[in-house]
Amino acid sequence: MSNLSHHPRAYVRPSPSSGTLGGLGSYTHDAVSLCEMAGYDLTIVETVGVGQSEVELAECVDMFLLLLAPGGGDELQGSKKGIVEVADVLVVNKADGEYEKVAKKTASEYKKAMGLLRKPVGWWGKKSSESDGCSKENGAIDCAPAAPPVLLISAKTGFGLEELWQTISKYREFTNSSGNVIEKRKKQNRYWMWKYLRERVLETAKKKSTRQIQSR
Repeated sequence: MSNLSHHPRAYVRPSPSSGTLGGLGSYTHDAVSLCEMAGYDLTIVETVGVGQSEVELAECVDMFLLLLAPGGGDELQGSKKGIVEVADVLVVNKADGEYEKVAKKTASEYKKAMGLLRKPVGWWGKKSSESDGCSKENGAIDCAPAAPPVLLISAKTGFGLEELWQTISKYREFTNSSGNVIEKRKKQNRYWMWKYLRERVLETAKKKSTRQIQSR
């Protein structure tokens, strides 16, 4: 992050949650929309933490990428159950040095777990198998994965970053070509409209109640 913040074509902005649940700040969605309108091709949103409640990010981005530390253990995996279910890609970091074997084991465990998780047909914008009708070009089947892919990377050495970027690019290509990203954003806009409306009504009701109490 420190290197990225000094890049002349990057813009990094903190967005404190201020006690808001869901893993995002109150107006993070608005900030993301402004960055896109300003011409930024890629916007990365980092949540305040990882747990079952930090799933609101799925209503703010095109791709939900879950970054995992190696050797979390069953108890930590259990605490991430909710966020794993909404993730589009899982990435296990620190696949280097003394953590390499542990990272590989963690990735293997998550791959097995993802085998039991079934996303809706066409969740990447394309079918997940040739029998479902996905295309076959030049002898290669161009399909989306049936479950979220689990990748190994090392932020320290750069291992796996190219594969990760290829996965992100393929996801973007699939969802854009199929129109899935448009439908997803329509649902997200409805979500934020109703959320802001509920918050506004609740805030107005609280202020009115406070004034009535003070007048007494």
